[in-house]
Amino acid sequence: MKQYDLIVIGGGPGGYPGAAAAAAKGWKVALVEARDLGGTCLNRGCIPTKTLLHTTELYRDVQGELALGTMEGAVNVNPAALFAQKVAVTEKLRAGVADLMKRNKVDVLCGHGKVLAPGKVEVTSAEGSEVYETERILLAAGSVPARIPVPGSDLPGVITSDELLDGEANVPARLVIIGGGVIGVEIASVYAALGTEVTILEMLPKILPNMDKEISQNLTQILKKRGIAVKTGAALKEITRGEGGLICHYMVKEKPEEVAADLVLMATGRRANLAGLCAEDLGLEVNRGIVVNDRFETNVPGIWAIGDAISGSIQLAHAATAQAQAAVAYMAGETPKIHLDLVPACIYTSPEIAAVGLTEEQAKEAGFAAKAKKALLHGNAKTIITHQERSFIKVVYDEETHVVLGAQLMAARASDMIDEYAVAIAQKLTMEQMASLIRPHPTFCEAADDAFTL
Repeated sequence: MKQYDLIVIGGGPGGYPGAAAAAAKGWKVALVEARDLGGTCLNRGCIPTKTLLHTTELYRDVQGELALGTMEGAVNVNPAALFAQKVAVTEKLRAGVADLMKRNKVDVLCGHGKVLAPGKVEVTSAEGSEVYETERILLAAGSVPARIPVPGSDLPGVITSDELLDGEANVPARLVIIGGGVIGVEIASVYAALGTEVTILEMLPKILPNMDKEISQNLTQILKKRGIAVKTGAALKEITRGEGGLICHYMVKEKPEEVAADLVLMATGRRANLAGLCAEDLGLEVNRGIVVNDRFETNVPGIWAIGDAISGSIQLAHAATAQAQAAVAYMAGETPKIHLDLVPACIYTSPEIAAVGLTEEQAKEAGFAAKAKKALLHGNAKTIITHQERSFIKVVYDEETHVVLGAQLMAARASDMIDEYAVAIAQKLTMEQMASLIRPHPTFCEAADDAFTL
């Protein structure tokens, strides 16, 4: 029986960095993955979505230039080639993960990992099962799409993001997206650019319910301007099949409404992937995910858990990576040097959205004398040059100390700019200190000059 210092179950953005971090300490490490290295993020989530968004946003930009007369000729998107490019990108990155494991001398075990007992992991594949012994176990099993349990949710043509992004090109004439969260608005942006008639049904009063209210309002207006129907306060009741395709029946303010579709995407969040992960008699504590303490230890000695699989998960790839690295540090008796409480959130619409730290409302609830300073980007040179819409930067700070508490950006390259604000929060820098920096011109990031100036 093979002996390991650490076995990691799950080869996604939490699992493989955790395996690499442990191997760097000289530990003998195995990584168990039932499907493809890279997990959902690389194969059926973040990376495929961003590949599709890159081309469709470029196409939208070209259409804007054609309308201005600065370009001429006919330009169209080739969906088959676009989805083939999605596959090529994921394959290249997946090969990079495999090479990283090889260079770090991590054994990659292909199969379904199951914890039989502390220190014992069974790996089952088409070739059979084998049991491995280990001193430590890290559960990084990720998450799977959740479906609303309404009648008709299992009809052909009702799919999740896994099926949409794992498959070949499918550009329906009409697409209804159930859920106005991150997945919903990003997929809506892709398919609207491809010419699909898109409708978003969101049960809550606004899309992106966890984001700043102003961001939600602005994005709603932008999506509607691009021909996307956004229905908020819309509770899905049933999906039926009629002569015209799938029919989504929903309620808005107790009034029944319906919308027809050729394809329905369930984008209603994700849940921890715990099926078959542990033996029933293991006694692992679960509450909508694996329960862990602040050191990522489960209630079973020798077993840690991170990422989407844990209770209260942030469900972001970079959060899982940071948690895995921290968990390995704790296993080694070290203190992690990473700010686990500061996790930037990014949404890759156009313009992009990014946030870190506290909103003004959250800061006030936490007891701060919070204020927000907003800088509009309608006068920013790069914003004008690139024809961006409704862009702004909002910085939340303590009115007494002027220390930066949070930031919400809705601007081109927001995902690249958010780091500056995270550093400010982590280092407890003041608005004046951030305003004192020289930023290059012309850039999107120079809008921070106005955002930090009181």
